[in-house]
Parts: sequence; C-alpha cells; structure tokens
Amino acid sequence: MIELKVVSPKKVIFQKEIEMAVLPGTEGDFAAMQDHSPFISSLRPGQMAIMSNNKTEESFFVSGGLVMLKGKVCEVLVDQIESLKDLNKDNYKQTKTYQELEGNETALKTFEQVVNSPSYK
Repeated sequence: MIELKVVSPKKVIFQKEIEMAVLPGTEGDFAAMQDHSPFISSLRPGQMAIMSNNKTEESFFVSGGLVMLKGKVCEVLVDQIESLKDLNKDNYKQTKTYQELEGNETALKTFEQVVNSPSYK
C-alpha cells in the first residue's frame, strides 16, 4: 500500500492509502505502487485511475501537473482535476474544468476522450 496525496493549487483533493495509481506521464502511463523506485515526473492531460485488485475504484481527469514517488508516499500536484464518477457526454461541458481549459484544444480533446472512453474502467 502507498499513501496517495493529490493536491490542486487550492486544496487537497484526495488523500488515501491505496494499492496502485495509474497516472498519465508525459512519456506514457505508469503505475505508482509500493516498492516502486523513487522518481519525479511531469503529467500530461489524461486519466488518473485509483486501482485495487486490478479494478478501478476511482477515476479522475487531470489536465497536467507533477508527481513525486518516494518510499510509500506518492504526491501528485495537478493544475485541474475532475472526478469522472458522475460525468458523461451530456454534462462534462458544464464542469469548471472544461471552462478553465477553454482555449487549450489539446487538453479539451483529451478531457472529452477520457469522459467518453476512459482507458481504465
């Protein structure tokens, strides 16, 4: 188990002991889990999935940020984050995240793709 802490510029979004988190690194998705080598990476827009027993427990869209994994702690600093739990193709454009990403076509397209067809279900 590792302690996952997700922080936006305004507040702590998520803090919980988890089995694994799949994060959208700039070089590709990677899994943060116990006994992983320490590292720091930037994040690209994409899906962050909290996993347990190879099943997604929670899922988020992140617009980018940084992640640091050291020991049993994974800290994720994100620009924008949106829980995918209640989002669908009909309501995601009403979210604050969508509004704040306007003008960033790449991130908006990724947000739409993650909502409509998440990689981790």
